[in-house]
Formats: sequence, C-alpha cells, structure tokens
Amino acid sequence: TMIISPGDIIEEDDLLSNLSSNNSWLQSIDAILLLGGGVPLSPTEPPIYVQRRCDVVAQIMDKITTMQDHDSDQQQHHHQTQQRNTLPSVICLSAGTAHLPQYIIPHNGLPLWESTASAAYLLRHAQYPLSADRVFAETTSFDTISNAYFARTSFTDVTGWRKILVVTNE
Repeated sequence: TMIISPGDIIEEDDLLSNLSSNNSWLQSIDAILLLGGGVPLSPTEPPIYVQRRCDVVAQIMDKITTMQDHDSDQQQHHHQTQQRNTLPSVICLSAGTAHLPQYIIPHNGLPLWESTASAAYLLRHAQYPLSADRVFAETTSFDTISNAYFARTSFTDVTGWRKILVVTNE
C-alpha cells in the first residue's frame, strides 16, 4: 500500500500501479486539478500529452467509484448507516497558452478553451467517461501561475476543497 503525505509528488507509473491496492487516501480527495497545456486538436480533443493526463484522471475516478461501491456494499451487508463518500470534482484548467494562437471554432469564431476540450474528452472518455456533474472548466488563466490562482479563487476557496490532487506531466 502506498503512503501519501501532503505535498508528495507521485510518478504516474507509481500512482497507476498502486490504484489496485486499497488506497483510502484516494477517497479523501476533494478535487482533482487537471492542468491544460497547448492548443486543442478539436473541441473534444486536447493535445495528445494532455489526453494522457485526462486518461490518468479517468482511471483515478473509476478506481474511487469502484472503492466507494465496494464500501457501500460492505455497509449494506453490515447494516451500517454511514453516509457514502462523494466523488471528487475534476477541475480542468486553462483558457489557453499565452504564447500560442487560440483554436478558433469555425462556425462561430469564438476561441476554444483548453479546459473545455479536456472536459469534453473526459465526458466522452472511451473507457471511463465521467459524469457531467463532477467536471468543471476554468476558462480565465493563460499560464501555470494563473491556473493556480484561478483554481483557488474560483473553486477551492469557494467550495472549501482542501485535499487536492494535481495531475500534470513533466
């Protein structure tokens, strides 16, 4: 079993290989921040390396759902009255990349935000599609520092989310 402390950096391989073990820390996550990164390929396709981040988030959410379903079954079996945990929310970050031209949607001339492409990808995920009530898009930031600022001021401070998992890659 993997022991996670606040501020730990977990390599993707370590995280995914340990999803099969019973990691109760996963169930304590309030939110997952998914960093953007680059111009989307289409309205439902972030860049390939961001798709990989999305795939990791989808796998994590599926594992948490499976763990909670198992816990719920156990509670019903033992007639416990404890309330079922809720799934974390996923906040897709980034309006765009400041040094790259925006993807412009041909039929309306509006920019396509990086975060909405990531959110659409998660909602339509081939293996583990996420529920729309769990996915949010931050559409104000254009760099990593403003990702953190707007994630905090628009989401985590407002909702009280404190246990955050940040998904990115090097």
